[in-house]
Amino acid sequence: MSLSAAVRQLARVAAVMAATLFSAVAVAQFTALPNINVIGSGSVPTDTDYVPNCVLCENGGASYEALKAQAVAARTYAYYKMDRSGSIADGTVDQVYSCSGSPQAIHYAAARDTEGEILSIENFGGGDVLIAAFYVAGAIPTGPFDPANPSAVPNAGDSDPTNTQKWVTYPYENGLSGGTNTGTPLGFQGTRTNPNWPNRGAKSQNGADFLSDNSVSYVDILKYYYGADIQLRTASTAGTSVTYGRKVLTSFDNYADRSRRTYQGHEGYFNRDPTYSGSTTANIAGSTAERSADTAHEGTHSQLIDITYDESSGEEFLLRHVSAARFSDFGGSQNVAAGVANLRFEADGAVGFWLKTDDPGLTVSIALDDPDTGERGVFKEVIADNQWRQYRWFIDRDEDWDAWSGGNGVVDGDLVTVDSIQIKGSSDAQVYLDTVFWDPSAEFEPRFSGDYNRDGVVDAADYTTWRSLNGAVGGRIAADGNDDGVVDELDLAIWRNNYDSGAAVSPQSDSAPEPSSLAGLLGVALCRWIGRRARCVKS
Repeated sequence: MSLSAAVRQLARVAAVMAATLFSAVAVAQFTALPNINVIGSGSVPTDTDYVPNCVLCENGGASYEALKAQAVAARTYAYYKMDRSGSIADGTVDQVYSCSGSPQAIHYAAARDTEGEILSIENFGGGDVLIAAFYVAGAIPTGPFDPANPSAVPNAGDSDPTNTQKWVTYPYENGLSGGTNTGTPLGFQGTRTNPNWPNRGAKSQNGADFLSDNSVSYVDILKYYYGADIQLRTASTAGTSVTYGRKVLTSFDNYADRSRRTYQGHEGYFNRDPTYSGSTTANIAGSTAERSADTAHEGTHSQLIDITYDESSGEEFLLRHVSAARFSDFGGSQNVAAGVANLRFEADGAVGFWLKTDDPGLTVSIALDDPDTGERGVFKEVIADNQWRQYRWFIDRDEDWDAWSGGNGVVDGDLVTVDSIQIKGSSDAQVYLDTVFWDPSAEFEPRFSGDYNRDGVVDAADYTTWRSLNGAVGGRIAADGNDDGVVDELDLAIWRNNYDSGAAVSPQSDSAPEPSSLAGLLGVALCRWIGRRARCVKS
């Protein structure tokens, strides 16, 4: 391998220290901030206090995707001010933190679901720059809305109650990126050859709500107002006290506003046909992917991938379902599956998704860009039992990855993006996809297969653990031997195969049989942990 997780972590910490030394006053622009220094209120927690209050005070009545866009914009602007001056004002001179009322569950959820997410722009290849993420109320668009050509530009005569529409910009709709996007007159504007990079324009809060009401994702709302070339990323936690929880990258659910009006959901990063990629083989032409209310792992909807296979080809198919925001095209390229079209997140924990199918013979993988080369997860067998099953890959576990697209088989970048979900098979199939996730808290814990109580021995006590958890659903369950998110008969079979005593075990029995031998003892492993990656040396 090229670098251990520990070395990568030390490199990140060193980078943070170097950035901090560069300015004695300002914090490193991309370093995760546990607190925001609000003038008049002091230091308040960023994602559990400051951001939800800004979401409430600035655009609290909007529908959910607009609230998430507001959370990212407010967090980004707070980071920008903390980097420049170490504090931020509470009011329209910066952004409003204190107002009447308290955040509701939906405002906290918008902050939580975008936890740590901020916006940057590449400076002509000279490095990434944190943007200011300006926003104003703007005019109230009345439509009509065209899903084929989404626009939030207000009509002549649409109400502009705060007289702020003059500051709003539309770089995506006007095809502006790089130096051609000179930003909003609300801030200092540079030139095409010497841009003021933090000024990428101003978002309309009313326009964002209009787009959200019409099923546009928060990522696309941000790109619509700040440009297709902005990068959504998580702030770096190395050297800080900040930790992130599991982040759902794409769900397909409907959503609401605080008045509980319901709006149709969208397909997030997986909004293109499964045949869009040139890597998808020709023998599944005509295959589709559509939102479906038939079933869902979480919430109201999933995505049905309907694979139509040409049997006459006689060859295995490959379906590469690419990941990209819808408004990711600029510079003459669609940028599908590119980093700029996706959320960049830290290379820690695990990535995965949930599938449901009753069609056998499929295998599945996920591919990551880290950041300029691709690594593909080892293909896993898809369980065809018409139940929701989790498939995940540990980013720090080299055994989970194969070299792909110029890669080396090791995820060794500091930040990664999802490139695609890939499916192989040789027959027609219908597969439901849901809850594509990154879980930075997930850690690979090597264990003997079937050692469900993790005492280093596969024995009768592990059957007791399996029996007590049989039927449990979720991630990281002790008795989930095949890591599919469900404790069931398949996990019992794993225990039985590694128990190696020859005794038949009935899952209906009230107690586990006594072992006839200790043949299930596989040996004692001495494990030492370096960072988040396990190293085991057999004794």
